Amino acid sequence: MAEHLWFWLIDLIIPGLLFATGAVWRRFAPRRIDPHRGYRTARSVSSGAAWRYAQRYFSILCMRFGAALFLLVSTDRLINFLTGLMPPARLAYLNAAIGLGLFVSIVPLVELALAGRFDRRAGGDTGAGSRPLRPAA
Repeated sequence: MAEHLWFWLIDLIIPGLLFATGAVWRRFAPRRIDPHRGYRTARSVSSGAAWRYAQRYFSILCMRFGAALFLLVSTDRLINFLTGLMPPARLAYLNAAIGLGLFVSIVPLVELALAGRFDRRAGGDTGAGSRPLRPAA
């Protein structure tokens, strides 16, 4: 029992960090292009509108992925506790791999969103950022 609880707490580190990063970044993201902090890529620093969009979209994805990963980890830990299908340590490795995969996938998703909205070569609009951003769930 204690082993399951310990590994479950360990598994919640990545989702917790993702969600906390998104929540903090949503409120305290740099408003102007900053050379030291922020979501900094060539596309995100191309204009002020792209910068603000990238910061906001990054925070939304972090919060959504953190919440989804929290639910996934909690569900698979509960199922494993009830059924005992997999050793707790092996499930921790699986959950960490899934969490890191989601974390790494945030950058390409933000870049695709920036390309679709601000990059003329990718068929985006004029770069004015006229499409509204949906609020976070």
